[in-house]
Amino acid sequence: MDDGVDGEGTGRRRGRVRANRSRIIEAAIAEFAANPDASMDDVARAAGVVRRTVYGHFPNREALVQGIADEASAALVSLLDGLPDLPDRPDLTTALLALLSWPVGDRFRVLLTFARRELGEERIRDLLVPARAPSLAIIERGQADGVFSRYLPAPVLVALSEAIALAMFEEANRGAVTDSGESFAVASLVLLGLAPERAAAIADEATRWLRESSAASGR
Repeated sequence: MDDGVDGEGTGRRRGRVRANRSRIIEAAIAEFAANPDASMDDVARAAGVVRRTVYGHFPNREALVQGIADEASAALVSLLDGLPDLPDRPDLTTALLALLSWPVGDRFRVLLTFARRELGEERIRDLLVPARAPSLAIIERGQADGVFSRYLPAPVLVALSEAIALAMFEEANRGAVTDSGESFAVASLVLLGLAPERAAAIADEATRWLRESSAASGR
């Protein structure tokens, strides 16, 4: 019986540790968005924890910024692992992935305002690595089907798509992009050779698909 009680106590402690870490990450995202030079003390106050708790999870600011980056990467992996069955159409799937991934990037776009100097450009690009193989497969399929242009090799188009994603989030930081990923979906399809009007129509179709899929699943 004692083992069971100890196990429950350990589980609760681990739960509190995870909850505190998540609270600190969320507070840091908000604080750094408002002030890229926010201190660890600022983050502790915003998280509602004592300074010692923050340092227990992240020994310094660099570790905290890295923690936000790790959280962003994990969120993208979780999204890709939990994708619904997508249509067997490269153009529509591209738009759907843009719409589905936008909230993840939107949550963490604060990284682009200050983390380049702390993490470096390569680490920022590394955050998109989990999506690279799926994107490459979709673009290659679209090129083979004649849906996407072959004016550039698929790996180059993937790299350009990643650059567009980062640029779109940067513009969202500045307030120039305010939608829920529709602009990103259109830009992604135009990059792949579709006319803007056609790309916009497919983005609208993707929005309807997600709405109907969500209704059908009861979410």
